[in-house]
Amino acid sequence: MKTKFKLFIPVFTAVLIAFSGCGKTDQKTEGDKKDTTKQNSTDQTQVAGENKNQTNTPGTTNELGIKEGMPADYPSDVPQPVNSKCLGSLNTTEGTVVTFESTDKPKAILAPFGEAVEKAGFKKGEGEMMSDDGGMVMWTKDKREVSIMLAWDKEKSNSSVVVTYR
Repeated sequence: MKTKFKLFIPVFTAVLIAFSGCGKTDQKTEGDKKDTTKQNSTDQTQVAGENKNQTNTPGTTNELGIKEGMPADYPSDVPQPVNSKCLGSLNTTEGTVVTFESTDKPKAILAPFGEAVEKAGFKKGEGEMMSDDGGMVMWTKDKREVSIMLAWDKEKSNSSVVVTYR
């Protein structure tokens, strides 16, 4: 009888914990509600102030880490897509990604971009995927790579253009 009682206590405790942990997921918790946005931007400012090499300031980077405008190190031998507006850039492990927006169709953007890249000494890679609605093309030169991805948005009547270089 004692062994059954000793076994009953841990089982009962486990069941009690399981039931107390279960509850409605839409329950709201009451208590202190703080706006951490101001604190986070202050922390970012302090980090930027400590790192003198960092040129980023609050307000120029969104929450995804995309910096507004053209990157300072944009290569001179990589053309900017014609008739396009730069939305921002992001440094990744795959290289620097620069996003543009244009009212031109993807093929109208790709033609002059491809000519300028090849004129700068880049060779077109294999596996070009291109249609009227968009696609991707890559070029290489020595150990450097440049790629362009294009997508036509029918609803907005504009093209999204992403140039990646490394």
